[in-house]
Amino acid sequence: MEAITTRLAVAAAAACLALLAAGCSGNAVTATGAHPGPASAAAQALPSPFTIMARYTPASLGLGWLGALAIGPDGNLYVTDHSQRVSVISPAGTVLRRWGKPGSGPGEFRFIALGPNPAATMGKIAVGPDGKVYVSDSGNGRVQVFTPQGRFVRQLGSYGSGKGQFLRPLELMADSAGNVYVADDQTETLTKFSPAGQVIWQIGGGAAGDPDLNGHFNLAGIDAHGRLVVVNDDQQRILYIDSAGHKVDAFSPGFPASSQGGGACEATVDTAGNTYVSSCGPGPTLVYDRAHRLIAKWPGTISPLFVSPVFGPNGEAFALAADGSILKLHITLPEA
Repeated sequence: MEAITTRLAVAAAAACLALLAAGCSGNAVTATGAHPGPASAAAQALPSPFTIMARYTPASLGLGWLGALAIGPDGNLYVTDHSQRVSVISPAGTVLRRWGKPGSGPGEFRFIALGPNPAATMGKIAVGPDGKVYVSDSGNGRVQVFTPQGRFVRQLGSYGSGKGQFLRPLELMADSAGNVYVADDQTETLTKFSPAGQVIWQIGGGAAGDPDLNGHFNLAGIDAHGRLVVVNDDQQRILYIDSAGHKVDAFSPGFPASSQGGGACEATVDTAGNTYVSSCGPGPTLVYDRAHRLIAKWPGTISPLFVSPVFGPNGEAFALAADGSILKLHITLPEA
């Protein structure tokens, strides 16, 4: 919890400062510039092949502070915000629909806030390949499932410490088979559910002999091999978990917890298997190829990222900046 709390607190501070520059811009901005505290000597010379094509602020979208971002197979953006709602936004920045309100009934949410600033609201969201929308209703101890239009489908789990229950569900992901992975931020467990909602396996919770499997899990995505990519921010490791719940690969990102930004907290993967690892505060985002080689860097001085880039069905890329804005990106990584 300490690592996540630190990340949210730092991001919230950056967000408050960024309110002075509210507005929406369609001008392209290349993410270049001096880097005040590089993670390593190798990172200093890395290219930054990221271009900001547009910026959609919460104010321009009519939303509160954004807590999470996902892209559906329809190419639309799905976000949660501190007003306890889900909003669907087109790639051009138009709000298409919204659903949800505070409460504990179907379609209602109670996203936990870690502090007085709403930027610290914990309400993660994921969209499966079939378009179903999964929302971690952290304060109600459950995951809710919706159609892309916002119709409630079912609830996954309930509040408690038993099998298939949650104390504080947070990170979540769905694979192509309809299985759902949920990380409980309080019990420090990672659970895989079948499409019918049955527990397939559970790892973590302090019981594992492998230290990589003990700690807080942040789910990065499903890679091209069908493995779940996970950040253990306590151990500062990127893990690859197979369909049976076994760690089959791992590596350490290039900035220790003592560096600017507080170490690795957030990651995503693209269709080519590259991994984008973001720091716990206003630090850089580092890009690793499939062989875990460091190949690129988003400077921490250029709109530090709260959520690493997520990728749409047609190569679209969007990220959530620390000021709560959605960034539309063009990314051209260096050739291997």
